[in-house]
Amino acid sequence: MQAVILAGGKGTRLRPITCTIPKPLISINGKPFLQHQLEFIKSHLTDEILLLVSYLGEKIEDYFDDGSKFGVKIDYCYEKIPLGTAGALKNAESKIKDEFILFNGDTYLPIDYRKIIDYFHQCKAIGVVVVYGNSREIASKNIAVNESGLVMNYNKNNSKKMTHVDAGITAFKKSILDFIPRNKICSLEEDIFPKLIKAKQLYSFATNQRFYDIGTPRELEAIKGILK
Repeated sequence: MQAVILAGGKGTRLRPITCTIPKPLISINGKPFLQHQLEFIKSHLTDEILLLVSYLGEKIEDYFDDGSKFGVKIDYCYEKIPLGTAGALKNAESKIKDEFILFNGDTYLPIDYRKIIDYFHQCKAIGVVVVYGNSREIASKNIAVNESGLVMNYNKNNSKKMTHVDAGITAFKKSILDFIPRNKICSLEEDIFPKLIKAKQLYSFATNQRFYDIGTPRELEAIKGILK
C-alpha cells in the first residue's frame, strides 16, 4: 500500500510563519509536523511515500531527501501551478499505485491505518473516507453517511444535515483518476466526491478518535500536547 500526502498548500492562515517555511515543515516539539506524520504512517501502514508538493516544495525535499534517514522511501511530484486536491492527484498519475491512501499534509489521526485498508477491501468501492463522529465538536460536520457506511452527501455549508466530519484520510483505487480532468484546478471534496456519491462508490470508515490539524495558530498549539 502506498501513502500519498498532499503537501503543497500555502498555509495562508499561519502567516507569517509560512512565508518562509512550508506548512509541513513547521516544527512541533522539535521536529517537523510531516516527520511526525511519516513516523506514524511507517508504524501503521507502509514505508512507501509519495509527496505531492508545490509551494516551497524544494525545502521539503531538501529536508527529507529520499527518506532513507527516516526509514522510509520517498518520491516527489511537483505542481508547477496549484491544481487543487484532485488536480494534484491527477498530476501525479504516473507515480500512483493501483491502491493508495491519501493523507492531508496538515492532519494527524492516530489510528491503525491497516484497519482502514481491510475495510476498503471489503467494500470494493473506489473510495473509503475516514469520518469522525465529532463527539468533541472540533469542527462543523460536512459529510453524511447512512447505517451501512455509504456516503450520501458532502457539504461544507450545511452542517445540520451532515452526520460526521471528514477526518482528512481516504483510501482510493487508482481508478479515481478517471474522474479527474487533466491540467485543471479541481477539488476532491467539491468536484469528485459528488461523482463518487452519485455512483455509490464512496464509503466511510467511522472513528471516535478525534483528529488534529495544524491549519490555524490555535490548532497548532493544541497538537503540541499530542505529538512528542
